Amino acid sequence: MDRETEKMSTSEHSIPTGSGGGSETVRDFARRAFEPGVTDAEGAFVFTKNPPESDLAHMHEMLKKEIGPDVAGLDTVKRVYAHNPDTFWGVYRSADENRRDPKLVAFISYLPLNEDGYAALQNKTLTGRNPNLSFIAKAGEMPSALYLWAMVTPGLGNLALMLTAHAMGLEMCERLPVFGWISTEAALNAIKHSSKAQEIADPQIGSAFELKYPEKYRLQRRALKIVEGRKPKAHHTRNRPKLEATLISTPDQFARVMAIRAAVFMVEQVCPYEEEFDGNDYAGAHILGTVDGEPAASLRIRYFAGFVKIERLAVLPRFRRTLIAITVVERALEICRRKGYTRMYGQSQMRLVSFWARFGFKPLAKNKPLVFSDHEYVEIAGDIAPHADPLTPDSDPHVLIRPEGKWDAPGVLDLSAARPATNPH
Repeated sequence: MDRETEKMSTSEHSIPTGSGGGSETVRDFARRAFEPGVTDAEGAFVFTKNPPESDLAHMHEMLKKEIGPDVAGLDTVKRVYAHNPDTFWGVYRSADENRRDPKLVAFISYLPLNEDGYAALQNKTLTGRNPNLSFIAKAGEMPSALYLWAMVTPGLGNLALMLTAHAMGLEMCERLPVFGWISTEAALNAIKHSSKAQEIADPQIGSAFELKYPEKYRLQRRALKIVEGRKPKAHHTRNRPKLEATLISTPDQFARVMAIRAAVFMVEQVCPYEEEFDGNDYAGAHILGTVDGEPAASLRIRYFAGFVKIERLAVLPRFRRTLIAITVVERALEICRRKGYTRMYGQSQMRLVSFWARFGFKPLAKNKPLVFSDHEYVEIAGDIAPHADPLTPDSDPHVLIRPEGKWDAPGVLDLSAARPATNPH
């Protein structure tokens, strides 16, 4: 954790975008990854997409009618849309899957908050009526949290949420915290229908919730006919990268980890060699993250009695728009869980505490000023859910001699058991 990469937390994943709409331009067509839609019970086709700017005024009128005049002004809505069109998702109804003459019937707006925006949300300094654009991630940047800014979905609450989640990318929606404050009874009822929506008591603001997208948001082909829309030509498609995180076991993998850390910490952050390579690299375990097979990220784990220390997370600059940082941390924590650990500890740069909070880390009450290698740090710790099958002295002895991190697959020593014991001297 120590000296995390400078830009890791706000640029990890390219977010799928929708189309422009109306009279579609070549640019609109190139931007669209898909426009998910379903045929409803009445035979109409309902789908979602990024609205054209011309629909913003209609959306704003819908918002004022639903909530009242005390909402963000149309100029603010246009300003946010211009900053990142992916903040708005219109829900349209048309006669068939060809989407001819679509009618706007609902919309959902999320503010994709960057690290500063997420901190402002937690500190209650985020102003919904006039949000600071510096708090909102730009199109193509991975946010740190999603803030449900507006939701007008008469009679389409869960369906609209489901379609929007698919349009934005279920992987992103499942990994990021989603927050909002409820303004109407209709919205409250829609949220309550989600088994993963948790109400948060907040007397300063009102009824708030944290939403996790449950399994039912995955469109079931047997229950609803899903159409993923027209696919762009191959050279326009934003292919989702293949992300892998491996517990290293070879000198070549170790060299890749060291190269990543040298590039990030020694070159970018001008850290002296002896401070970065601190004598603990042979005393810990290392995770190597790859994006489409290319070395992209690394992390170090050190094991102590009763807790693990997560440290030295680094992501190469060109891979900071993927989810590789999250993939690497999740892999590390899963290894720790399997080894029987339930307590984790780290030292985070102050500006990245909210990044680590998504994994359960919280600042320690005993925190004292902590400065090293030119950065201020915060001690953080958290609990890990116990593994259902942790490794113990009672585990299968063959499992305990398998390569680290590969405990569920027979290893070379398992295969050697097929030979009879000759007990050679």
